[in-house]
Amino acid sequence: MTGTFRNERAVHLTGFLLPTAFAVLMSWAFSAAGQDEPGTPQWNEAEVVFIGQVSEVKAGPVGMSFPPVHTHTLRIKVSDVLRGDLKAGEQVTCSHSARQELPPEFSLDKPSIVAAMRSRGSLVIRRIEAADAINTAEAKAGCSLPLGWRVDRGQPISPWADLGKQAWKGDVGDAKVVCSKSGRPALSAGAEVVLEVEHVPPVREVQWSNPDGDGEYKITVSNPTKKPLVVPALLTDGNEILWANSLVILCQGRAYPCPDFKPDAGPLKPVTLQPGERVSGVVNALKLQGPEWPRGGYRIVFQFCLGEKSVSKSFYYMSRHHDPIRDRLFPKQKK
Repeated sequence: MTGTFRNERAVHLTGFLLPTAFAVLMSWAFSAAGQDEPGTPQWNEAEVVFIGQVSEVKAGPVGMSFPPVHTHTLRIKVSDVLRGDLKAGEQVTCSHSARQELPPEFSLDKPSIVAAMRSRGSLVIRRIEAADAINTAEAKAGCSLPLGWRVDRGQPISPWADLGKQAWKGDVGDAKVVCSKSGRPALSAGAEVVLEVEHVPPVREVQWSNPDGDGEYKITVSNPTKKPLVVPALLTDGNEILWANSLVILCQGRAYPCPDFKPDAGPLKPVTLQPGERVSGVVNALKLQGPEWPRGGYRIVFQFCLGEKSVSKSFYYMSRHHDPIRDRLFPKQKK
């Protein structure tokens, strides 16, 4: 089977604030915003990004819609990991679906770049491209930034850009990339840190309405090593961990600062985790203002991000149950 892949249009960036070599890669990394098909992420929105060779393709059911939904299961050998916890040489099984007239084709001869999310323990492909020079440079450049960051006219823009100077108080240290609108540095979590996310059980379970709870999620960051680890993206004011000032939530293709962000906090510094230490905090995703909340009963996906690490969680939103909860969260504001 030969592969058919979308061609990506690269744009050239000017007015660099970034080091020259990094900026050259950026010129490929961020194609014109909004040019991708609905649901197709930029590389910098993906939970897992890797290069690998497809070795097996199994066709699954075809949805009876128009255009139809084609489903496949792919077996891929990983050769290079750009983001996520996969290992080079690992064989992974991924699911893929595409709503289009003709079935998609996948290359069994040449490597592919894959962007995926984890869903119920499985890898779900959200984007797959030929691993040619341009696509590879795009993906590597995109994954060199924290999740949710983007480049606009050559300038790095963070998810906190709209907060202006309230987004960051303190020194940027030796950060190579700084948000051009807020002055906030691009901070990583670190390769050895583990990020976990789980929904908080609801105070009252309502049948068919809140199987995933009422919007609260427990975020845990841990150090599984035998040495202390500095976690630059996890911030503290010296007294407590400021989860809302550290996390980003991606939803429906947009990056949001975590609800309850404290604009007056600072100066901030990174948390240091001792060997084996675990720290946790709770955030409420229903406090997000901007997503299109489902009508009736349907699923919405929240991707919780700390620097370059993220965990995606599918949330069942029942409007008759969760709308009143959101109304109580914002009694004097529009949702």
